[in-house]
Amino acid sequence: MKTSRQTYLFFATALLFSFGWDMGLGQVRWRPTSERDAFDRRSPYRQWLAQEGIPVYEGHAIPDLKKLELKPSKRLGVPAAYVFLEGTGAIVDALVWEVPVGQATHPERHIFEEQVLVLSGEGETLVWQSNGKKQPVVWRKGSVFAPPLNAWHQHVNKGKEAAKLVAITGAPLLFDIFRDPDFIYDHNHDFGKRYSGQTNYFDPEISKDYPPADDHALSIVNLVRNAFTVELFSSGQGVGDQCRHYVLSDNSMGAHIEEFPVGTYERAHRHGAGASVILLDGTGYTIMWPKELGTRPYAEGKGDKVLKLDWQEGSLIVPPDQWYHQHFNTGKTMARFIKLGTPIGNRVYRVTSKIFDNQSGHLIKYADEDPGIREMFADKLKKNGASLQMPAVAELVEMEREAEKLFDPDKVPTSQWPPLRIPTQKLN
Repeated sequence: MKTSRQTYLFFATALLFSFGWDMGLGQVRWRPTSERDAFDRRSPYRQWLAQEGIPVYEGHAIPDLKKLELKPSKRLGVPAAYVFLEGTGAIVDALVWEVPVGQATHPERHIFEEQVLVLSGEGETLVWQSNGKKQPVVWRKGSVFAPPLNAWHQHVNKGKEAAKLVAITGAPLLFDIFRDPDFIYDHNHDFGKRYSGQTNYFDPEISKDYPPADDHALSIVNLVRNAFTVELFSSGQGVGDQCRHYVLSDNSMGAHIEEFPVGTYERAHRHGAGASVILLDGTGYTIMWPKELGTRPYAEGKGDKVLKLDWQEGSLIVPPDQWYHQHFNTGKTMARFIKLGTPIGNRVYRVTSKIFDNQSGHLIKYADEDPGIREMFADKLKKNGASLQMPAVAELVEMEREAEKLFDPDKVPTSQWPPLRIPTQKLN
């Protein structure tokens, strides 16, 4: 009898746990073993990518955006592909599309921000608010612009060859938050405080320019005619390098163009995820490593964990969140790149959250640099028939010390500011 009672209690307990017991409500509810499989474990953004039906390229870098295989996009009406690299932190992505001669994309609007670089070809982008007049933005290879937030826009090929463009966008984060493509692509609100149909909105001549005094040169403008040739100013990230930062169409994404001489390299630094580097000119390589490896990975026997990526015109590299990265020019011309897509917050529109902070870089000064980095670079240059154009390490260290005297370390940590400042120049 006792055995039967124990057997009954055992099976009753097993049955209870198989159904699941909610202690808060005191209720038995069915919890199938396949419950986890009843949900799509992909993020809303990943689900959206799958529905788009065009290629998605991943990894740490793209050797040449211009050579990606594209497939017809039902939404855009032209061939396209997504690029979703590891370093984006799933908060930005890249969309590459091609507009055939005499054709145009479907009109669209969206509540995520984007910055567009023209890789090849020429044409115009028509921009308008829901009840406004269409305004043309004329572009060619090297033009950079940003359609205003949620404004209608349509890209038109006006040239004699296919036009190829790339946009760095903030779509992933918004898809994961709202989980509603109709809301993202068909929201009726006009952000009139950003754009209200001004006829001169995309005129580069009305830009507001600020020289590089205590910070990098900055231009507030809605169209950069040609990123390949625009004038740059002293940066201090390395030896002889120059840059210019931009705020485009009142959006909250950051952007800047930078270049540095043959035979030189920039100092290693790290920041938040999402900064998408597109090479405009020159050849060279970039090394990247997680901050957990320290500032001297080669000297500490961790060089095998450092990622080395070769680049050329059209390459896309996105350093992962808080990974140190460093760019090296091994070519025969100035190396120039544009960084787009710093996801949230720029030098004009700050945000409270520090999760997306890309403004306060963490530099490895020349005094603390891993000796193996310069040795590897010199060896690479020698194989290319070139020579190192960097001053001696001792000279660079002294230059850093002199530069640090320009800042008050009680207010601004010197590790967050680029030394080697060249006297201020006026912007034209």
